Amino acid sequence: MTEKQEVLVAAIRQFVKEHGFAPTVRELAEELEWGHGTVQRALQDLAQSGKIEKRERTARGFRIRGL
Repeated sequence: MTEKQEVLVAAIRQFVKEHGFAPTVRELAEELEWGHGTVQRALQDLAQSGKIEKRERTARGFRIRGL
């Protein structure tokens, strides 16, 4: 996993811990101060590598495997 992906996974874990559900891409972008496209690409890379599961057409449709 790249450093950027590790930061993203940590942010997702923290959000889930605090709220009980996954963040949206917009929430992640705001939290990390990244662009929307940067978050989208990082999530897509994580999904392709099997680190997260992602459901299409759902704002909060991803989860970290093993979490």
